[in-house]
Amino acid sequence: MGSITIPTMAIIAAAGAAVSAGVSAYESHEQGVAAANADKQKARVAQDQAAQQQITQRQNMLRALATQNAEAGVGGGGLNKASTMRQIAQNQNDLLVTSANASAQVSLLDNAAGAAISAGNIGAVGDIAGGVSSIAKNWPGSSTPTAPSGGGTTYYSSGSPGAGT
Repeated sequence: MGSITIPTMAIIAAAGAAVSAGVSAYESHEQGVAAANADKQKARVAQDQAAQQQITQRQNMLRALATQNAEAGVGGGGLNKASTMRQIAQNQNDLLVTSANASAQVSLLDNAAGAAISAGNIGAVGDIAGGVSSIAKNWPGSSTPTAPSGGGTTYYSSGSPGAGT
């Protein structure tokens, strides 16, 4: 059986580092996607809750106006138009505030989803860069002296060729 040379071992180590970096990068990306999906789900829930809140506010306004109309009819008098208009205006303002708040919350959650994906991708790039660095350190000819005893070629990480020989 033949022996494995130093350059072959370095290539095997570099391949291992590349696979490890790839796996880490994929996991970082997937974590970002998972966080983004969770934020998107929260945004959908917030939209549904805001829609339900607006429906409830409208139902309450209609109930109040119907009650006011019925009381005016029973009492024999007409509706107080100013009071009715004030209630309608207040309800419209409440609906606008609810809508703006819900919109802002959904926007924040959408931004958080985008940031989560970006963070995952940045982590993936960092993992790949770490893998490249590890490969470069293990690549034949990139480390400080690893020559076999008795002479032979000496490898240096920096400096001019032949320096120190």
